[in-house]
Amino acid sequence: MSRIFEAIQTAREMRTMNCRSGSDSLGQMELPDRRISPRSNMFGGLYVYGRSESGDVFYEPATAISGNANGGVFLLAVPVAEGQELVLFNNSNAQEQMCGVMGVRIRDIQSSEVSVSFPEPNSNFWTPMAMAQRS
Repeated sequence: MSRIFEAIQTAREMRTMNCRSGSDSLGQMELPDRRISPRSNMFGGLYVYGRSESGDVFYEPATAISGNANGGVFLLAVPVAEGQELVLFNNSNAQEQMCGVMGVRIRDIQSSEVSVSFPEPNSNFWTPMAMAQRS
């Protein structure tokens, strides 16, 4: 156990020599923001068109959570998978946008949080829905 204590003491001394406060927490890492443009929070209605794994076409309402010129995040009740292509229809401005599913996170028993990416930036797709920008 003394070797562990010595290792902790050595680490503290090294941090002090590097002008870091001893109160800094270990193990926390800041990840860089990979977004190209700022994300806006929103609460608007979408319709999502796609095909299920069995090939059946679906047309489902969804609720937008956030978005930017390169993609967005919305809640959807239909299961989708990463890599799947969808078409979004924005009810506020009657625009359509092709997108690819980048990630799916199960939110609850009835909905998933779906992250999508646009093939080309489209800063006008979310415009009427945008409520507040955050970086």
